[in-house]
Amino acid sequence: MDQAIENFWKIRLQQLKNALEANNFTVFLADNADDARRIFVDTILPDTGAASVSWGGSVTAAHAGVCEALKQRANLQVIDAFEKGISLEESWDRRRRAFLVDLYLTGANAITEAGQLVNLDRT
Repeated sequence: MDQAIENFWKIRLQQLKNALEANNFTVFLADNADDARRIFVDTILPDTGAASVSWGGSVTAAHAGVCEALKQRANLQVIDAFEKGISLEESWDRRRRAFLVDLYLTGANAITEAGQLVNLDRT
C-alpha cells in the first residue's frame, strides 16, 4: 500500500513538473530538504550570478537551511530582515533595502495543476 501511495505522488509530481516546464519554468526535484538546499546553493545560485540576496518569510527556505547557507558565503551580500534581536525599525529598513538585491527568495503559496504559481503577501 505504501508503495502505491509513493508511486501516485511520484506520478503527480512529474505531471506538475511537466506543467511548470510548459510555462517556461526550470524545475529541479529534490527528495528532501538537504537535496533542495544543495541544488539551490550549488546549481541555481551560481547560475544567477547574484552578488546580493535577501528573502521573504519562506518557511521552506528556512527549514531547508537555504538562508543559513547563504549567510555562510563570503562573496555574497546578505540582507536578513528576519534576524533575531534586531529592532522592528531595523527589520523594516532591511526589508526596504531587500527590494534592490540581485536575488530575492520567496515561496509560493500554491501551484496549480496547470503549472501556475499563486502568491499572496501580507506585507
